This record gives sequence, C-alpha cells and structure tokens, in this order.
Amino acid sequence: MKRISFCVLAVVVLSSRSEISFAQKMPTGRYHPNRERSYDLLHYIGELKFDFEQCKVFGKSTIRLSPLRTLSSFSLDAIYLNVKSVTHRESNTSLRFHMTATTLDISLPQNKTPQDTLTVVVDYEAQPKGGMYFRRDPHNEKLFYVTTYGENGLHANWLPIYNDVNDKFSTEMLITVPEPYVAISNGKLLKTGVNGGKERTFHWLQELPHSNYLISLYVGDFEKGDLAPAFGKIPLSYWVPRGQLREGAFTFRNTTKMVEFFSNRFNYRYAWDKYDQLAVPDYAIGAMEHTGVTGHRANVLRDQTGPLENDATFDTYYSNWTAETLISHELAHHWFGNLLTCRNLSFIWLNESFASYLMMLWNEESVGKDLLGLDLVFAKRQYFDFVRNRHMIRPLEHRYFDDANAIYNTEHTYLKGAVVLHMLRKALGDEDFFRAMSYYLHKHEFENVESQDLKIAIEEAVGKNLDWFFSDWITGGAGHPTFEVSYSFLPERKLLSLSVQQVQAHVEGQDLFTLPAHVTITTSVRTWQEKLWLDEERETFVFPCSEKPVMVSFDGEGELVAEVRFNKEVEELAYQATHDALPGRMWAMNEMASRYPATPLTLKTLSDVITSNSFWGVRAEAAKLLGKVRTSAAEQTLAQALRASDYQTRKGAVLALAQFGTASAEQKLRQVIKSDANNDVVATAIVTLAQANPKLEMEFIKAQMPRKSWNDEILTACLRALQQLAKPAHAATIKPYTEERYNQSVVNAALSAWEACAPQDAELHRRLLELTNSPVYALQQYAITALGRLQVQSASARMIEILVEQADDNLTTAAREALQQIRSVQESTF
Repeated sequence: MKRISFCVLAVVVLSSRSEISFAQKMPTGRYHPNRERSYDLLHYIGELKFDFEQCKVFGKSTIRLSPLRTLSSFSLDAIYLNVKSVTHRESNTSLRFHMTATTLDISLPQNKTPQDTLTVVVDYEAQPKGGMYFRRDPHNEKLFYVTTYGENGLHANWLPIYNDVNDKFSTEMLITVPEPYVAISNGKLLKTGVNGGKERTFHWLQELPHSNYLISLYVGDFEKGDLAPAFGKIPLSYWVPRGQLREGAFTFRNTTKMVEFFSNRFNYRYAWDKYDQLAVPDYAIGAMEHTGVTGHRANVLRDQTGPLENDATFDTYYSNWTAETLISHELAHHWFGNLLTCRNLSFIWLNESFASYLMMLWNEESVGKDLLGLDLVFAKRQYFDFVRNRHMIRPLEHRYFDDANAIYNTEHTYLKGAVVLHMLRKALGDEDFFRAMSYYLHKHEFENVESQDLKIAIEEAVGKNLDWFFSDWITGGAGHPTFEVSYSFLPERKLLSLSVQQVQAHVEGQDLFTLPAHVTITTSVRTWQEKLWLDEERETFVFPCSEKPVMVSFDGEGELVAEVRFNKEVEELAYQATHDALPGRMWAMNEMASRYPATPLTLKTLSDVITSNSFWGVRAEAAKLLGKVRTSAAEQTLAQALRASDYQTRKGAVLALAQFGTASAEQKLRQVIKSDANNDVVATAIVTLAQANPKLEMEFIKAQMPRKSWNDEILTACLRALQQLAKPAHAATIKPYTEERYNQSVVNAALSAWEACAPQDAELHRRLLELTNSPVYALQQYAITALGRLQVQSASARMIEILVEQADDNLTTAAREALQQIRSVQESTF
C-alpha cells in the first residue's frame, strides 16, 4: 500500500471524492499488548461441586507451575472468588494469601527460581457473575444446565487461574454431580466414580496443552449419541437434551467427513483425544470450540424440515451461518485456534478468520464451487454494509479495543477475514496455499502465534514474500478498494483496452492497494482469463482480442474484497447473468435490477434464471431482485417462484413481494402463510406482510403464534411483526413472551417488540432490570444496552453494580455506555 501525506489526502478528498463526507475511521479503545507472565502453568486440576439453586460452585484447584523468573510471590486471576485456603502441596503447609476483586495474591515461604516447580492447592467457592452459567432446564424445573464460556478471561469467575491466552498447559477436571446429571469436559474420560448414594464424579484428563479459555465444563441431563469414528479411530459423539437423539443424529451427521476432510486438506490429522458436540438450551454464544468439546445452542438441532440457517433470518434467503457451517467452523478451530492459538486477542483473526474460511472450504467440498461463491458474496455484502452504515474500518490485526465484542466483530474478524484468506489462496495458488498452511500448523503446533508467524511460515514453505499482502490486509491496511472499470474494443487493431481506477476514500489505514485480479473475456469463439497486477490509482491494460467481446467480467469469481463499479449495457449484463461464475452472475443481476428495472430484458433475464436449473442461490437472488422491478408481469413471475421446489427461491420471492404494495401481493403473502410447507418461508412471510401492511390486523398475527415450528421460529416472526407495527395496544400480548420458559430468540424478539410498542412502559423497564441478572448471557447484554438506550433512570444503580463486579468486559463496557446515556438525561435537566 502506498502511503500519502495527510495534506495530500485533504486535497484528494475535497477535489475528487465526494463520498468522503462520510469517511471511514479506525476504531479506538485500550491498547492490548501481549500480557507479561511471571510463571508457566504446567498442569491444572479442578475438582468441582455445585449448589444449583444458589448458582454456586465449590472448588479445589491443584496448580503446578514453574517460575519464569525468581519469585517470592505470584498472582492468579480470581474474580470475586471466596478463597478458603491455599496450601503448598509439596510441604503440605499453608501459604499466606491476599484477595483483591480480581486476583489471588500468594506469598511463598522462600524464593522460587526458573529451575523449580511448585504446586499449590486452592480451596474456594464462588457465585460466578460470568463465565459459568446456571440455566434451569426449560423442560424440567427441578433440573439445571451448567455451562461455561471462557473467551476474554471469563474463566477467572469460577477458577483461580492464569487468565490469558498466551500460556498452554494440560488439565484435569473432576466434576461431582447427582444423578441424573452427566458432566462433560476436555480430553479422555478416565473414570466415572460412584460416591455412594446417587452422586457420581466424572474424571476427565486433557493431556495435550491448551489455553485456559478452552477449558470446558458442561453439566446436564444429556443423552449421548455416537458417530462413526474419524479414520476408524477418533471417537466422535454428540450430547443432547433428553429426547432429542434423533435430531442430534441428523444435525451432526457429517462430522466424521468434516474431521477427515480438514485433516487431509491441511495434511495434519486431528490432534485431540476425541470430539464431543453438545446442544444446550440458551448457551452463552452461538457455539464455543473448547478443546475436543464444542458447545452449541440447542437451536442447532433440527430434522430434515428445518432451515439451513442456524438462526432465524427474516430479511434474506441465505446466511453464511448455517447449522452446517457453524458445526464445521467450531471443528475447524481444532486446527486454527486450539492447536495454534493467537498470542492475544489482537491477533484473533488467526483463530476466527481461519475457522470462517474453513467453513467455506467445507461448503465447497460438500456441495460445490457455487456454494463457496455464494458464501463469498454474502460475506462481502455483510462487511460492505457494516462499513457503509458504521463508517468503520480496521486491519485484521488490531490492538485497540475496550471489550471482546469489539475485536470479535463479525463483519471484520470473521467474514472479511475469510475472504482475505480466499484472496491469499488465489494469490498463491491452491498447491502453495495448502502446503504453506500445513507447514504453519506443523511448525507452531501447541504454540501461540502472531500474524508475523504466518507470514514467515509462508516464506519458508513456498518462498513467497508477502510483505505487500500483509501490509494491505493484515497488519496495517484497513478498508478495501473500490474499482471503477471500463473497456473499449479497438476493431482495427483487434485489441481490448481495459481501464481500472481505484476510487476508494483515502483515510487513515486505507489508500491505494496492491493486489492481483482476474478479468474474464468472452467472444463468440472462446472464453479466457487475463491476470492483472494492480498497484496504481489509474491503470490501463491492453489484450489481444479478435472481435468485440460479449462479456468482460472483472473479478467475476468474487476473489477480491473490493467493490466494483462497471457500467455496462443491459445486453452484456444479461449475458453475464447467465454465463459468468456465480459471484459475477449475481453482480450482473443486481446491476440490471438497479439500473435497468423497467427494461423488458431485465424481467426476461430474471424470469429465465428463476425457471432454469441454476444453483438455488442464483434463482433465489433473481426472485428477490424482482422486488426492484415491481411490474405486474414481475408479480406474475413471483407467483411462479412461490412454487419453486427449493425453499430459498420461495423465500426470495416472499421478500420481493414486500416491495409491490398491491392487494394481490398481500394476498400472495397470506396464501404463503396459510399453505407453504416450509416454516422458514412462512415466518418470513409473516414479517414481510407486517412491513407491507402497517394496518395488519392483530388477530391475524395472534392466530399464527401457536403454530409449532423449529426453535419457535414462527412465534419469533410474529413478535418481529408486532415490532414492525409498533402499536402500544400490542404490548399486553407481547409481555408474556419475555418469560424464562421461552428460548432466547423468542425473548429477544419480545423485548424488541415491547420496546417498539411501549418504550416508556415501567413494567418493561423492570423486566429489563431483572434480565441484567439473567442466566442467559445474550439477554444480559441486550437488557443492559436497552436500559441505556431507553435512558431508564432507575437503572443507574444496577449499572454501577455491574461495573463494580468486573466479571466480564462485554458487560462492563455496555454498562458504562448505558450509564453515560442515562446520566446525559440527568445532566440536561440542570
């Protein structure tokens, strides 16, 4: 990337880039260096019991460590743990200790040097405010689920431990629970001991080293199902709430193939003892890749009638986050994240971007190139929309953030990062890319890594210097290029002249990019590709071409994280929409619908695509784009699309009907709600109908609410429809759905609807305050944010409590921002 001075930048912005009035900016926050350590953890044993009703844990931790320098004392991270005693195991003597809000400081009777090892035993109890979650079983009020989630230092809420990612050690967990509970953790199950009566101790051993956040503990009334072992040797199992083994078998059916595919693709066999997958009601996040154990929210479970998407989506026919991709994403972390772990969260892209790209690789392997292309298109759309709406850009490696949510930003760290890795693959070629990644895995196995380690590994493996790539996309560069492309055919010289200009805003972190690109050229006699090397603001390329091309496609395979402006006649776009690679076809259809909505060829092209045997993603896109055409003929075509065999095309048609504003379009939506066999299409039609008809009758929505569907998707859609209508009279209907017996998707939708209908309702404010103590992590975050957004004065004291607890940076950052919003109203009254 070419750097330019701030003065020149100002001139460029004012003279030629009017869009810079909304220029992007880099995010700010606390600087995150690599954490310094005074010791190396070697082995950690946790012995745990629970008081489920009181949400308490009783623990004894045996911790073996080696000093990294001479120590007279050392500290463990311990967030409001009630420590009873600390013992030096070798001498069986008590050690002096001091507790702060977040640490356990231990004094040693004599200095220890790096040549020593020592073992301490800590007896404690805790009522965790984060990291460990006690959720009452929604199907049996006498039972609980206990789950853990440890990213960003949350495990210190229930374990005295070194609480950062840059140390790896082996672990054992001895978890004692009454029947019918089972306890699952990392590694091998060495023993299940019966302690008399109806109490059992599950003893798990994780021998290979891993970082603290990967420690797992799951307790519940689970049933276990087994899958075919990978390579005939590696045990694979799933644990589901009682009565859901059939859904578990369907949901996790491809895991064996995934393990073998990733192992073979990267020439590094799955390293861990086994792989367990669990489905838990209202798990803290979508899923978490503990070493050898992945926890999922129970909504991952489904049968053949469930949608592809892992979470209900009512505004699009596809999402990168299907159940299948989420399963492959968490498994992928067992190479990128667990085997190799980022040295601090500033490098989290080395975990998350890789896992996000590997889930796309699994789609490419299991379905084909078209689904990979669709993944690239949707990933870039979400990222571009984020930049457009939030005006925020950053490098993948970024050290400035206040909480984990900021650095785990989906649009940058997951989706853009995945496409950046796809660019890297295309820049290197498949053979070099996968050989370099295998070398990187073998060289750094069981280590912590930084971005530079990947760059050096590529240089050592295949001899390529990628300074230009890492500078633009990983370590320094932010944002992405925007290309303006045009071409002309020179018949007398039989040449094609292609002009490419970079017109993106020049702001901090983003100026000119250096990258390869491909252009696909089609004439009546042949199709071929030319490779371009782009590194100037304005460049012209000339290629031999015997006749005027019928298509010139710039980055038609969607390899680049780039926006493309390429004005074409409708005839060429029509050809591209039916002949290019999938990303190029979708780009061309969008150009036709946006620039030529009234041209008959646009309707004909979209209609032909819908009725073709093209990949379902292309057909669904064409159906949705008819919402921009909005003619009676387009509506007739949508009637045909609503009979498509694949539900995605029908869903695209439903989304398009919202744009017509006709009585016939509304009638079509009502018919879909009444008769479509797919609940995802029905749910989307309910939300779409509310968008199309602000006077939609309440009785119609209430009639749909009791309908059974996967994860209560139809009920959730009804609540989203009520949010759209935003009528105060609807609040009474909405309130009951915020109760704990409903899953978090329903509760979240109900809270949003209630807020839209009656934002000043004191009962809503009280419910939000209650939910700041919810056992459901996502609802805690929603409630804190909503109380700030609504500027609820009575919430000030609770926000201060959360700040004092210091249990979770995500919660404290949200509470701090909410408190500022609340106080801004108080200050304005003076």
